[in-house]
Amino acid sequence: MAKKKMDPEKRAPGWQIRCLKCDFTEPWGKYGFRLKAVGRTYSFGRCPQCKRIRIRVIEKVPPAEA
Repeated sequence: MAKKKMDPEKRAPGWQIRCLKCDFTEPWGKYGFRLKAVGRTYSFGRCPQCKRIRIRVIEKVPPAEA
């Protein structure tokens, strides 16, 4: 039986992870859950774009302007 893949935006709605060196962003739900939080969290990890171990920030997605 095949497992359903959950949409990353549903796992952590409104949160993204961003590389501090190249500003590459991805939805945080791809890596984990973030249900209730305030502020920013920093983590070490490999950036998919620059292919190096970098400090990345987990932050709230800025609201889209109309």
